[in-house]
Amino acid sequence: MEEPSSRAAQLPASKGPRELRKEVLDAGLCTVCGMCLRLCPYLDEMGGHVAFLSDCTASQGRCYAVCPRTDTDLDGLRRLFLPSVPVDYVLGPHQTIWISRARKASLRKRGQYGATVTALALFGLETGRSDAALLTDWSSDPGEPALPRPTIARSAREVLDAAGSKYTACPTLKLIDQAVREEARKLFVVGRPCQILALRKRTTVEDPTFPGERIALVVGLFCMWSVSYRAFRRLLEPLLKGKLPKRIDIPKGRFLVNDGEATHELPHESLRSLARDACRTCYDFTAELADVSVGSTEWKDDWNTLIVRNESGRAFVEAAVAEGWIQVKPMPPERIQLLREAAFNKKKRTLEALRRVADQEPYLNLASAEWDFFKQECPPTHDG
Repeated sequence: MEEPSSRAAQLPASKGPRELRKEVLDAGLCTVCGMCLRLCPYLDEMGGHVAFLSDCTASQGRCYAVCPRTDTDLDGLRRLFLPSVPVDYVLGPHQTIWISRARKASLRKRGQYGATVTALALFGLETGRSDAALLTDWSSDPGEPALPRPTIARSAREVLDAAGSKYTACPTLKLIDQAVREEARKLFVVGRPCQILALRKRTTVEDPTFPGERIALVVGLFCMWSVSYRAFRRLLEPLLKGKLPKRIDIPKGRFLVNDGEATHELPHESLRSLARDACRTCYDFTAELADVSVGSTEWKDDWNTLIVRNESGRAFVEAAVAEGWIQVKPMPPERIQLLREAAFNKKKRTLEALRRVADQEPYLNLASAEWDFFKQECPPTHDG
């Protein structure tokens, strides 16, 4: 298959719901990001699966244009949202890499690892830099244990209720249009890499009903893969016995589930084996189109990795540090190299998987230099 470096980045005007069904939904590539769900009355989601309720005959549509698994000019999006930032094919454009954590120990007990995302969300609300946060919470329905649900948090309590990673694909972005039109003038958004890509694509679509300038900060979460909710539920039911999970964690290759009374441990592979097929064609581990990206350090369990990518991210993080909400330290070079190796290998596997799909064009429109870069056996310490 020819590498797609010369393909036009512009989407064909004739593509819409039919092509979305064929190229993404029927092909098993849907990431359940949620971006299309409020754009089309014919689309809905249930239990981690997106489908058309009935046929839509529109010849083109925003549902196709905003999907993270349809034609994507990644380099163009980098230039638009991360201008004047040095190229880094492995980790994406960025300014600095830190380890970080919330100053308050009480927040670290509620959030994931160092609770950096929780602290930044609270900082935004407390200081007026944002007036709402788009997050992922647990469903309160005992009949759907471990089901994640999107939420618009407007208070500290709502932010804390949504703290912690969920590991199942949640269609959080189905609330994004409602949030920027009706709920917030300065919205703090947290999402998986596919969701950040979808949000950036949504912002570039000419649409007066979507005031994208109301998005105050975009925080991307590191993500190697997410799991199917139904499979996840079957795995957890013998442990939870009708209870709702309070916290799920994967520290250094372990898989832990806390139900509020006890912590249960299962082999890491029991969860990893449930990874969604759509994640195998995901190119982005570190959410490289976000303003800031946050993940595990795979080293210090009470700290996060924090990648500051652009000026918006830098200003927000520096203010949070100055006002005592988070603390940061330089990440040691040897830990950065390990992070680079993980991201490099993820991207290399993805490109190899895309090359094997001979009956369809890959969704990624990459320059030939970037394709060639990942033909190396291992990553250099930097791209320059």
